[in-house]
Amino acid sequence: MSTSQNPLTGGMRKSMGNFTTYRSGRKNIIRSKPFEPKDPKTEKQLLQRLKFKLLTDVYNSFNGITDTGFVENRKQLTGYNLFISTNYRLVYDKSSMNPVIDYQRLLVSKGSIPRINVLESILTKEGVIVRFETGLELPKTSATDEIIAITKLKNGEVYVATQVRGVDETGTIVIECSNLNPEEVECCYLFARSINGKLSSNSTYIELKLLS
Repeated sequence: MSTSQNPLTGGMRKSMGNFTTYRSGRKNIIRSKPFEPKDPKTEKQLLQRLKFKLLTDVYNSFNGITDTGFVENRKQLTGYNLFISTNYRLVYDKSSMNPVIDYQRLLVSKGSIPRINVLESILTKEGVIVRFETGLELPKTSATDEIIAITKLKNGEVYVATQVRGVDETGTIVIECSNLNPEEVECCYLFARSINGKLSSNSTYIELKLLS
C-alpha cells in the first residue's frame, strides 16, 4: 500500500487497472493487486477454506447473538473476526481431513468475567431449564450482570433467554422452546455479560438431561 499527498492529483477514488484508490483524511490511498492472482488450491489450502466456511456458517446460524459475547479486546476487530480466530484453534481435530464442528469445544462468548458453573440442566416440555452458581464472590462478577442462555436446534432455529445474575447463591434461567426432543437440539450455552456490555465470560456448554 502507498499513500499520495501530491496536490496535483487531488482527491482520488475508485479503481483503474490493478490499482484501487480512495481518500482517507487528507491523503490519497493507493492499493495494488496482482494482475494474475495465484490460486493454486492445494489440498492444505482447500482444507483450510473448508474449515473457515464451516465456522462462518456456524457464526451466521446464531443470528448475531455471539457478537454480544465477543466484546473484549476487539482492537478494531469485529465480533465475527474474534469468533472465527478463537474457534478455529478449538473446534477441529487437527489430524482429521474431514473437519467437523465440535460444539462442546465451541465458544459463543469469550472474556474476562469468570465462566459460569452450571449445576443442572434439564429438557422439559416447556423448554430448557438451567440452574447455575451465581459466583458473586469471584472477581469481575456483579449481581447486575446479564446472564444469556442459548439453545440452537439442528433445523436452524435459535432460542435465547436473558436475565440478571441476581444476589442469591444460585440462579435459574429458562429457555422457552416447548415440546422438543433431545435429538432436535444442536447445542446449548450459557454466558455472562456486564451491564455496560463491555465485559463477558467464556461460554459454558450445557449438557442436557431429560426430566424423568
